[in-house]
Amino acid sequence: MAHRPSIARLLALAPPTLGRGVLLLALVCWGGAFSSALDGLNHFAPFWLVFSVAALAFCVAAGAQARGWAAFCAVAVIAQIGIIAPEFVRSGAGHAAPAQAGQQVRVIWLNTWLGGRGSEDVLRYLEASGADFLLVSELHDEGQPEYQRLRELYPTVIRCQGEHECNTTIYARRTPVAQSTPAGLRVAIGEFDIDGAPLRLIAAHAARPNPPGRQQRELAALAGIITDGDTENCILGGDFNSTPWSFTLRHFDQASELQRHTRAMPTWPAQEWTRFRLSALFAFLPIDHMYSGARWRLVSLRRGPRTSSDHFPIEATFQAR
Repeated sequence: MAHRPSIARLLALAPPTLGRGVLLLALVCWGGAFSSALDGLNHFAPFWLVFSVAALAFCVAAGAQARGWAAFCAVAVIAQIGIIAPEFVRSGAGHAAPAQAGQQVRVIWLNTWLGGRGSEDVLRYLEASGADFLLVSELHDEGQPEYQRLRELYPTVIRCQGEHECNTTIYARRTPVAQSTPAGLRVAIGEFDIDGAPLRLIAAHAARPNPPGRQQRELAALAGIITDGDTENCILGGDFNSTPWSFTLRHFDQASELQRHTRAMPTWPAQEWTRFRLSALFAFLPIDHMYSGARWRLVSLRRGPRTSSDHFPIEATFQAR
């Protein structure tokens, strides 16, 4: 009859298991630089770092016999820090300049999570925001009466192509000089004249990381659209479904030639999440982002209040240089 392994035996097996496991995990995460499938793990890099630190602490506490496995864990910790650190050391992110005389615009991004449903909570927030431009997704204003107040405040509505499935929209108080909605992307683009200062405003909603590859293709196409136009006068807000620890978002940041102003700002979840309706004690994924070109400098940026959406809004003010 087989005997159950003793607690001492299990404790002896733990350091090599942890050492190998966290080091392998770190190597796989770095493989995300070359594989979109592996890069999906990097959206949870802070959790992998905490796990690696805990494994290191356990191996150190296990004594001299686990010293070699502690070294494995230490390498894993350094590797995970290497994935996360660039977000905190990159220059310019989140640094607002003092307001000066000149043209300013207040822009709000929010994935409303409404689908075809109305929500007085979200609509009241948008109506009372005082924003010049609302960039929203998953809000299907298709003539429902509950959106009438929003349309009165924001008579210009630029919505991406694709009927009900395309759910990214710009609401503006001003009349656009031009507008476009690239086919195949949940993207809306409006060009405006802000009292002599040109503004190219883009709202975007990227695919989720799974299945791998689709999000990368969409962001590459979006970067091409941005750089093919007036990049310096651009302001971009959106739900990228991608965190700053991912190589995917870093590649987009570089390719778009825009400055991303959100720095590790968690925006999801703001409500219960997963099919098990887990309570959202705090947001832990920074997947909504705000960008601008060189001619629109950031004056203020903050995460907005919790609404009935599963995302927090991003509120930003920009000033023309």
